[in-house]
Amino acid sequence: MYHVHVYFPLQRQAEAQALSDTIRQERADVLCVFPLVCKLVGPHKMPMFEIHLASISDEFVAWLDKIRGEFSVLIHPVSDEELRDHTERAIWLGRELGVFEEKLEA
Repeated sequence: MYHVHVYFPLQRQAEAQALSDTIRQERADVLCVFPLVCKLVGPHKMPMFEIHLASISDEFVAWLDKIRGEFSVLIHPVSDEELRDHTERAIWLGRELGVFEEKLEA
């Protein structure tokens, strides 16, 4: 299982929603696209929306990198080691924002 977090500034919420809609419409391999979260939650440093995938492919990463525009994207595996998943095992597209590590279990 993988989680993908697409970060956006609040003034670009409409663009983020359009990207979310595109992902939902074009990707059968995406398990779920969650609604936009327009506040800080968990370890995330910006508003974001989340995508769940059973597995990650180079093709998906390249596709998302091409359509994400200027949005930063965090892709990470899901295991019982949240801190490592969000840091050492993470893939970033665009500017790396980091996460609030103190909010994650080691």
